[in-house]
Amino acid sequence: MYNILKEYRVKDWFHYLGYILLGSLASRNLNFINFLLGFFMLSYAYSFNDFFDKKLKNKLFILPLLLSLIFLPFLSKLQLIFYFSFILIFTLYSWPVTYLEGRPLLSTISNSIGFLLIFFLPFINIEKLLQFLDFSLLLFLLNTVAQIIHEIVDYKEDKKNEKITTAVSFGHKNSISLLRLVLIVVFLLSLFLFSRFKFISLSTFLFTTYFLFLSYRKVDSKFRKWFKCLGIVCGVTYLLELVHV
Repeated sequence: MYNILKEYRVKDWFHYLGYILLGSLASRNLNFINFLLGFFMLSYAYSFNDFFDKKLKNKLFILPLLLSLIFLPFLSKLQLIFYFSFILIFTLYSWPVTYLEGRPLLSTISNSIGFLLIFFLPFINIEKLLQFLDFSLLLFLLNTVAQIIHEIVDYKEDKKNEKITTAVSFGHKNSISLLRLVLIVVFLLSLFLFSRFKFISLSTFLFTTYFLFLSYRKVDSKFRKWFKCLGIVCGVTYLLELVHV
């Protein structure tokens, strides 16, 4: 079991299952099928990326993709749109023919949108989803921050491998400036959300303020690790508030 989790890099993305819990609470559709489907979708995305990035021989991505298909008859039409959009985005992201991972801005935006679809997955009707557009924008921007951090940390390696990500295209200093700009936008959005989501607003305010100041020291692997860890803590406050919305 451990080897399976390691092969599919679960430790790198398990926190995204929290997005499904957030979406389940927001949509009032707490269904275990959504979590299983999300697990296989994320397993596919990461193993498909590794297959090409690491030039693996074993096509590990086939199994989670096939297993995810089992759940499709249980989904609404809207959920099917989210599912196929996710599969399409992350296929185009890693597939050498399209390789969005190596295209400036597209590498960042495709990740931001792709992982947002994990939050959308439990929604079975568009009316309920529209009620959470402001919160969805918050998650999109936080995804963008996370991706920019990831690209900054991997800047030297990506440049060496001639992978033209947003960070490589912009340069190291400009990428950090871009990171700060997006953090400021998240900061401002958190203030806007206060009247509706007080705990979400406050936790996001503190979270972005901390990393905005920290970015003036050094954006490295430790910075990325802390962003992920404190992001989970911040996400818990989101869960607590959405339970009562």
